[in-house]
Amino acid sequence: MKILIVIDSLGSGGAERSTAVMSDYLTEKKIAFTIFCLDKKEVGVQQQLQEKSYDVQFVKSSGFYNQTREIAATIKRGKYCVVHSILFRSNLRTRFAKLFTKFTHLESLVNTTYSPARFKDKRVNAKVLSIYKIIDRISGKRFVDHFHSITQTVKDHYINELGLSEFKFTVIYRGREDLIEEHMHNEKNDIPRLINVGRHEFQKGQLYLLRAVKLLKERGYQFSLDIYGRVGKVTPELESYIEEHQLEDVVNLRGFSHEVPYELLKSDIFVFPSLYEGLGGALIEAQSAALPIACNDIPVLREVVNENQNARFFEVENVESIAEAIKYFLDNPEERIIYGKESLKNFQKKFMESENNARMLELYQKLC
Repeated sequence: MKILIVIDSLGSGGAERSTAVMSDYLTEKKIAFTIFCLDKKEVGVQQQLQEKSYDVQFVKSSGFYNQTREIAATIKRGKYCVVHSILFRSNLRTRFAKLFTKFTHLESLVNTTYSPARFKDKRVNAKVLSIYKIIDRISGKRFVDHFHSITQTVKDHYINELGLSEFKFTVIYRGREDLIEEHMHNEKNDIPRLINVGRHEFQKGQLYLLRAVKLLKERGYQFSLDIYGRVGKVTPELESYIEEHQLEDVVNLRGFSHEVPYELLKSDIFVFPSLYEGLGGALIEAQSAALPIACNDIPVLREVVNENQNARFFEVENVESIAEAIKYFLDNPEERIIYGKESLKNFQKKFMESENNARMLELYQKLC
């Protein structure tokens, strides 16, 4: 068996991290694979995989047509059993590569691309996205042999939005390592430490979180908030808000870091204000670190965490709601411990890296 993975890049997102995890597993199982990237990224997992001497290649051409032809040529030359594409740009190019060569195409769907919340982003051109949706629907039905969805919510989203067949889907969660079991040095802090992980983009809702932090600070609560994630389009807005409201003593924008798992272990509460998600890889890691969760009330996150067991939900556009969810854990340290233990149980039940990687390999074998 020989696998070709086509992905936009090996940057710092959840899909990229999951690709790195799967690459390690395929290597362990002695399965041949190549990763073919549209872009190079200095920030993310690219360097890690290259240092492991994995077969990482990069597209040499530019433009949709030329890159599609190059992907087709790579597939034809490599005689791959399955071509697995990940992320929107790679998915479209791999689909149309079928005009030039035959192959079995597995496509990962990792986000609720056409969520109403996305259209609230002033940077999104609604007309362009609507055109993409038409192309997505037609080419998805015609060219993709099978879809891998990272949650049931994502599967339902694409069935409803694009009319795809439910029989062409397999749902497999992303997996992560069990941090608590491996490290067991989960020490907590005298002043509660909140942590958020996500790139600085509209989707991640971090500006709403800062508004809640301002409210809690004004009410006399003592805590700190560390936000980990690469610089993005809303970074200037986050920096401006922190400065304008004098939150420098409470909030730290830490940027991208490979040390996030260890920072999770040193934290007390994980806050996740995303407006829409496919799953939320950082949310899985937070549970593996036995952290209590405060997160936005959207359908996919109800699939990932359990309300009033390991998570408190809030309405992200309601600042008071966010503050109340965080306040619950600040006021009740004993509940942080109870919720954290439930997080670890939920993680071990649904998101263990070894089990979900094995399911992914079974899907490859089935398609072969």
